[in-house]
Amino acid sequence: MLVRNTAQIRKIIPVNARVEFETFEPYIAAAETQIIIPVLGQELYAELDAVADDTGTDDQKALLKKVRYSLVNLCMFKGFDMLNVTFDESGFERLGKENGLYRYQEDNLKSVFKNEGYNGIDLLLEFLQVNLSKYAKFKTSEFYLDIKGSFFPTTMVFNKIYGIGNSRLVFLQIARFFDQVIDFQIKPLLGSVLFDKVLAEMKKEADQDPDLMALVPYIRKPLAFLAVAGGMDELGMQVTDKGLLFETQIAGMISHVQTTQASDVQMFSLLEKAKVNGARYKEILLDYLKTNASKYTDFTQTDLDNTNPFHRNNSGKKTFFA
Repeated sequence: MLVRNTAQIRKIIPVNARVEFETFEPYIAAAETQIIIPVLGQELYAELDAVADDTGTDDQKALLKKVRYSLVNLCMFKGFDMLNVTFDESGFERLGKENGLYRYQEDNLKSVFKNEGYNGIDLLLEFLQVNLSKYAKFKTSEFYLDIKGSFFPTTMVFNKIYGIGNSRLVFLQIARFFDQVIDFQIKPLLGSVLFDKVLAEMKKEADQDPDLMALVPYIRKPLAFLAVAGGMDELGMQVTDKGLLFETQIAGMISHVQTTQASDVQMFSLLEKAKVNGARYKEILLDYLKTNASKYTDFTQTDLDNTNPFHRNNSGKKTFFA
């Protein structure tokens, strides 16, 4: 376990020193099993676990600091409800205090733990990728292998194209549509041969082909907007992990902020905007390929014609699409 005592927790969240560590232990274990270990990989996790009493090298301590920030926040999020109740022979009861939080304050606090925990994963990934030579065991994790072949290895890369407040939770919702957009729109446009070459190039540790890598920024933009459009269309959109929401200021209310679900008009407007921008960026990608055709000999316009059922040669035919 990478957090061993309340003193280590207090460096991140000022919990009462009299609270026993055993109170938090099951939620730390759950956060490690479900989130931290899959990110780090078993080998790097085992290395940090061996020095979790703060006896490691400066590099190990630096990584532990990053991991613990996310881990402790995720622990508080996962255990929030149970830590605020007690259980006896009469069942569950809320822990009552004269100066307890209002419900909206509890909701806000729980949301802070959740967002800080998941967003901390992105900060951890950025740190590991920048310092990969110091943490070579990270390369053995399935998570690393996945992000090496990803157009969006972190939330921050996506956020530079489509603003989502750097939210890891929102990114994970949208990421479900990446494969769909790639399979139906990006790969048919590039052609399978060229697309696979770009994918293989991204996975290289060094000596990447500059021409192939030059395509990556052009691919990212339509991929981002069309994935967002897919999320809006199929899920009602996830601009937050609770859906597409809007905040308005309400005078006289305790929380001062009212969050409401997006209206159909707002939803349709954002959906159309994402689709239009995605289509425009696809055209920019296509123009770039045509302009630089000498660099991309594997690209042929016929690839698009052969893979999209709505692109067909109707010469001499009596059928047409209305």
